[in-house]
Formats: sequence, structure tokens, C-alpha cells
Amino acid sequence: MSTLLNKSDIEAYERDGYVRIRGFFDASELEPLLAAYREDPSVRGSLYGMMDRDGAPHPICIWTELADDIIGLVPRMERMVNATEALLTEPCYHWHSKITVKPPGCVALIDWHQDFASWYDDGVPFPKLVTVGIAVEPATRENGCLQLVPGSHLIGKMDYLDTDNFERRLENAQKTLGLVHCEMNAGDAVFFHCNTLHGSASNNSDTSRLMLFVSYNAVSNEPIPDAQGANEDGQFMNISAEDRLSKPLERVSDDVLRRKQFKSAFNHTAFKKPVTDLGDTFQQAVELP
Repeated sequence: MSTLLNKSDIEAYERDGYVRIRGFFDASELEPLLAAYREDPSVRGSLYGMMDRDGAPHPICIWTELADDIIGLVPRMERMVNATEALLTEPCYHWHSKITVKPPGCVALIDWHQDFASWYDDGVPFPKLVTVGIAVEPATRENGCLQLVPGSHLIGKMDYLDTDNFERRLENAQKTLGLVHCEMNAGDAVFFHCNTLHGSASNNSDTSRLMLFVSYNAVSNEPIPDAQGANEDGQFMNISAEDRLSKPLERVSDDVLRRKQFKSAFNHTAFKKPVTDLGDTFQQAVELP
């Protein structure tokens, strides 16, 4: 199991805007989370649908406060924080985390986007944010693995509200830079820059794809007071300006999961309830059946 980023990992991240680390977690560390999800696939009724551009709901749930369950401990584990700070080259804090699920036959896409487009509207001055995607189950082309455009973080923030030009620039980026299907085994992790173009396709298989995404911001990059925008892509998450402020990360040891020092898988986390009554130009969220 690899828990540290080496020089070539950091160089790959700086060049490509992402780096995939095989075996960052041992699959056995994540098995209690997977078992809890299979026993309660609604995640305590907290999963809701984030609508894609065609109106299909993609199941997700989001949180900002870190409890002493598995999904609250993972963002505080030394390997997670140390690796992120190696990429940022400075201290970080927890921005938010989310579970995303693609059940078998899920037709919903994650439309192509840059995270910074939304987070800029949260008031952060610089693109100093990193997301870590952790495969709780295998992620394959067939079940809708994460896709990225390598090197697209160097393009800068694209104007996603100018739909036609965004699509033209996305097509050009994919043509000139390529596209990576980020297939992963359970326990693998991918670290990606907040300006890296990414998305995912439908699940055309009979297996589910469960991912845990943890996002961090540099402490020096705390949102500017009263500099928030409309955030049409992120308003549905119901994350307040106070939630976005820097809070000290109480790190936990890397053996916390192996020693089973957690209170539950996800029963102690306070999930965010989505905003479901936003205007037509906003990203929409819906309750799942």
C-alpha cells in the first residue's frame, strides 16, 4: 500500500492536473463503508439526485463537518492531508466531501466541468484546491469511471455560462490534450486540480460504482468576505459562507481504519440537505424515489 507521493507523482500532477495512486488505501480498509452502503443504499436517506443536462438524476450526498465515522475520518487521515499539502505546497483544510453512486444501469452523466468555476463563486481568490477521488468499488469504463482531460488545468477558468463557447473549448481541449478514462480498483485514489476538466458517463454495466470524493482548500485561499457570486452550479449543495471558512484539521493516524477506530460508517455525519427550488438556470437537485 502506497501512502506517500514521490517526486514523479508530484511532477505528474503539475504537468497533467491529476495523478492516480494505485493502492492508496487497502481495499479492506474501505470494506466496512461498502458493506454499510449495501445494507443502506440510501445512506440514511441522504442521497439525492443531481440532475444532468438531460434531466437524469445522479445520486450524491455532501457534508462539510467531519465526524468520527469512516467518512469523517478519511479526510483527516495523515496520508490524505500530507499528500494534498505536498501538491498544494502549503497547509490545507477540508472544503467538503461527497459520496457519488452510479447504480447498475444509471443513465445520468456528470457533465464536463471544472470545479473552480463553482468554487470561484464561493469567493476563493486562487485555484488552490485539490480533490481526492477514492474508489470504494472498482471504477471501469463500463460503469462510468471518472474521465479527465490531462493538462486542462493550465487552460485557466473557463466560462461555463457561455455554453456554446464552453463546448467549443472543451472539444478543442479533448482534441489537443486527449481524454483519460480513470479506471481504478477499490482502494485506488486520484488527486486532481480544481481547474482540471472532468466528467463521467452512464453506467452501462450490471455493477455499481461507489466513489468517495474529498476536496481541500489551501488555508491561504480562504474565501474573500462578501465576494460570492450566484454560483449557479453549486447553490443546490446548500453550503453556507461560514461552512467555507478555514477550520483546523484534526489529523488522525493512518491506521485508524485498520484498527476500526470509527463509530460507524456514515451514521454520525450531518449531511447537507439540498436546495430544490432554484431557478431554471441553476444546477438542479431532486429527491430520489
